[in-house]
Parts: sequence; structure tokens; C-alpha cells
Amino acid sequence: MPGETAPLENVVWAASRFAPSQDGARPAGLEPRYWDWEDLYSRLGPDLVVLGARRFGLSRDDAEEALQMAATAIVLAAPSVRSPEAYLTSVFLRECLGILRRRSQLARTEVAPPVGFDAADDSCERIEVTCRFRQAFSLLSPVCRSMMRSCLLDGRRRAESDSSSAARTAYKRYRKCLRTLAHALG
Repeated sequence: MPGETAPLENVVWAASRFAPSQDGARPAGLEPRYWDWEDLYSRLGPDLVVLGARRFGLSRDDAEEALQMAATAIVLAAPSVRSPEAYLTSVFLRECLGILRRRSQLARTEVAPPVGFDAADDSCERIEVTCRFRQAFSLLSPVCRSMMRSCLLDGRRRAESDSSSAARTAYKRYRKCLRTLAHALG
């Protein structure tokens, strides 16, 4: 299966085969192999990433992710791997194929949006601003909230030519409510 690593039983079995016996001697031909992982990765890594991009059409990040999963698998299965180059290549190709299959499965299960449907607003900024405004608005007195609602939401405006004292008082109160709201937002 794509994304799988070597089973733990293989690692335990291989470790027990390479474990020193009571007298400290190993059976002939079963000496543990030590590979230079950095050398293996530096020699094969760039070419495998290019291969994943070219053969499977993966992005560089996806190909590098497949390479990391393959490198993890080879480290886990190290005692039982005879040819680390071949193992790394085959596991890498299997991981690339798994990524490609997961993508195609996701594409099959996704529903296309209807024609004329606007994309969702992914930015959280608008939501944060709305929450901050609602919190600040809740700090206003009931009179200020009522006045702000009537002016901002209902669209009522102060008559420019109205110079009565009631209109001036209402305007001053409105300005005071705006300052309180601005202070709460600041």
C-alpha cells in the first residue's frame, strides 16, 4: 500500500538474526551492513525528485515528500535490505504512485461548484473585524447603540439645514458615540 513502511516484524526478525550469539560470533555471511545514508540520499535524491516530477507530474514538494517517506522506510528496514539503492528507488516510485492515486481519488470525490458560484472567502480578516466590531458595539450604551443603528443601518441622516437645538444635541451625542466606538476598537 502507498505510504506504508516496512512491517515491524521484518525489523525485529532481521535484528534477531544479526544479534550476536552468546560467544559474540556471528554466523558466516550475516554481518550487519552499514550504509552511508547521507551519501545514498545525496546521490539518488535529486534524480529521484526529478523522476517523480517528470514521470508522475508531481510538484517538487510532493516528490520530496515521497522521497522522505521512502527514506524512512529504508531506515526501518535497513537490516533486511540487500540493495539500498534499488529499495529506495522502488519505495520512492510506490510512494509517488500513492500520492498520484490519492489525488485522483480526491478529484473524483470532490463536487464541482455550480456555474456562477463565488469561491469562499478564505481570509479570516473579515471575520475578525466583524467580531471586534460586535464586541466594541456591545460596550456602547443602549442609547448609543440605538442611535448608531438608526444612522448606520437604517440610513437616517442628519438634516444639513436643520439647525434646531435637538438636532445639534443628537449630532453631538452621535459624535460622542462614534468616539466611544473608535476607542473600543483601538
